[in-house]
Amino acid sequence: MEKHRTDCCALMQLSRVNNYTSVEDLEAAIVKLTKEKYENTEVGITTGNGQTAIFTIVSPGEDILAINLKAVGFIPVHQFERRVGYPPMGDLTMYIKNL
Repeated sequence: MEKHRTDCCALMQLSRVNNYTSVEDLEAAIVKLTKEKYENTEVGITTGNGQTAIFTIVSPGEDILAINLKAVGFIPVHQFERRVGYPPMGDLTMYIKNL
């Protein structure tokens, strides 16, 4: 599981999650990221830590991941097509959680 900062200093992406990512692992990440949120001292200087929202993308077939994300408070907010060239398996879903 990896955190990636975005150009919006309040938003981060959580990547390298899948059907094997447990609720416990997600909860531990949320605790760590919430701590970083409240320890932030950089305002307007960099896009370091202190993000207030997390998003992740769920691929078709990642049904267990979707259930686990919902269990820790993520909500699905948007669906969109996979990149051109991928076999038609269904849409990607963006999940987001405010810390």
